[in-house]
Amino acid sequence: MNDTSRQQSLLVIGAPEHDAASYYLSGFLAPDPVIFAQTGGKKYLAVSSMEYGRAKKQARVDEILSFDELEIMRLSRELKNGARAYAAAAAKLFKDNGATSITVPPNLGVIYADELRARGLEVHPDAKLFADLRRSKTEEEVSYIEKTQRAVEEACAHAREILEESEVGDRNELLWRGQTLTSELLRSEIDIELLRRGCAAEGTIVAGGTQAADPHERGHGPLKAGEAIILDIFPRDQQSRYYADMTRTFVKGEPNEELQRMYDAVLEAQQAALAMIRAGVNGRDVHRKVSDVLHGAGYKTAVHDQKEGEPLTEGFNHGTGHGVGLEIHEGPRMGFTDEELVAGDVVSVEPGLYYPNVGGIRIEDLVVATEEGCRNLTKSPKEFRV
Repeated sequence: MNDTSRQQSLLVIGAPEHDAASYYLSGFLAPDPVIFAQTGGKKYLAVSSMEYGRAKKQARVDEILSFDELEIMRLSRELKNGARAYAAAAAKLFKDNGATSITVPPNLGVIYADELRARGLEVHPDAKLFADLRRSKTEEEVSYIEKTQRAVEEACAHAREILEESEVGDRNELLWRGQTLTSELLRSEIDIELLRRGCAAEGTIVAGGTQAADPHERGHGPLKAGEAIILDIFPRDQQSRYYADMTRTFVKGEPNEELQRMYDAVLEAQQAALAMIRAGVNGRDVHRKVSDVLHGAGYKTAVHDQKEGEPLTEGFNHGTGHGVGLEIHEGPRMGFTDEELVAGDVVSVEPGLYYPNVGGIRIEDLVVATEEGCRNLTKSPKEFRV
């Protein structure tokens, strides 16, 4: 947190297990809403009585308050609404500290904002401020992400081994240990490996053939030889709460000429991006470089080919990367947004190509920006053929 943001009056009301800002600012995990307030040069955390003892030991704030001290139960009865009571209690805390204006994250509930304003506070949502608080990762944070990344790589290696062990059936479908190897089966093997390593995954992508032409298709049904299979793995470590993100694309057997050409172009584009990334470089310029490489190889990109008001349904139709930390998608973005990287930004680098009649290719690494360049946190090899 920089000096400017330390002086601002900040409010977050949310459950830290589900709200990254709440957890980041308080350092305390709880399944139910808590109140984090920064005002008068101090950080406060208000929690229920059942969380009070643990919060006293674990929270990274100046003072722990109980909901009883803030009379939230009384306010709930008076206002006939628990959410309004939280906001009313927070408003009193700020006003007692002389604050008349507070800054909140953009996802603060409307009912909270209405109550705060009704009690005389100016409420200013500021997405950039809260995003920037978490951007420049400390070495400790980077170590958490690296730990998650190692689990991702081990799970991916397990999936690759399964593809290696698989045999090709009569209809070109892959068979593993006597059963058809489906997206669902391979995804479950990946997710189980992650659980063994203390990570939980939601939405792991195992998409083969033409399904891989949809960047966010999770994948279903039998996997086949000769077709691209995209594995996109992005779990959260259950202890540190930090995510990692990696994509590899495999083909069992020999790819056709067009798939191989797509893979080579995506790899070249990613290498160009990795060579550019450093503190001070604009993410928009990195994205343009990736698009230039792919366009030069004969493929469509949103930068070069998308018409205003029309979707680009093939080629390279998404951003080059995004921040990764306590959320799987956080700042900064490397796409059309005018945003310079700062030292400590942890970003994905994931160019891809998608053609409905051919399939899809995506290769994704996770890097941390430095003053000299970037440090690649990803160790997994980039081998297309299995």
